[in-house]
Amino acid sequence: MSINSYGGRNSAGQGAALRLNITPQPKAERAREPVTRSRGLVRGQHSSTKMNCMIGWESQLEQKACYHFEFSPVVKAFREQPQTFYLPASMGMFRYTPDFELILHNGEICYVEVKPLSKLFTPKVLERLQVAHQILAEKGYHFIVLTEDELNFPHRIRNFSNLRPYLRFQIPAHISEQAKAWVEQATDPTLEALSRFLGFRSTAFALLAQLHSCD
Repeated sequence: MSINSYGGRNSAGQGAALRLNITPQPKAERAREPVTRSRGLVRGQHSSTKMNCMIGWESQLEQKACYHFEFSPVVKAFREQPQTFYLPASMGMFRYTPDFELILHNGEICYVEVKPLSKLFTPKVLERLQVAHQILAEKGYHFIVLTEDELNFPHRIRNFSNLRPYLRFQIPAHISEQAKAWVEQATDPTLEALSRFLGFRSTAFALLAQLHSCD
C-alpha cells in the first residue's frame, strides 16, 4: 500500500529434463547490517533464488515480504537495507533507511517499509513515513508501506515455501507452451491433472512456481 492510504516421451512434457537455473549475482551491499544481536528481535536470512544470495530480514513480517518479492512477476530484483536518506522532520533532520529496495521489470525503483499496522498510528512514525514518501517521490521513486494486512496469509506463505525449490528449475520453452495450451483447453485444470498430462509432478510444480502456465 502507499503511505497515502494511511495518511523425452511423446506426450507433452514426458521425459523432459529440468535443469537448475543458477546465475551468479554480485554480492549485495547494505546501507547497514540488518542481522545483529543488539536489538533482541526475531531475525534471519532468506535464501533468495531470484537474487542467488542471502537476504537479511529483521522481523517475521519482513520474512513474509521476502517471499512475496521472490515470487512476484513484477519484481526483477530486491535487496534489504539499500541506502540511507537524510530527511527533514518537525524535530530536525533524521536518518531513514528503507527496509527493501525493489527494482521492477519496467525499470522503476520502489522502496518498501515493512511495519505492523499499529505502528502507523504513532504520530512520529507516521510523520517520518509521510516525509519519506514525499521526498522519494520527488526523486522519482515509488514508496510503499506493507503491513500484516498485505503479508499475513499463512496458506500463501506455506505455498511459497513449498514451491521455492522449484524456482531453480529451468523449463524448456516448448514444455511451457504445451502446458499453457493444456490449461486453456482443460475442463478441470487442477495441479494433479496437469501433473498427469506432463508426466512429472515436479514439472507441474516448477511451472506453477514460475507462473509459466498463468501468463
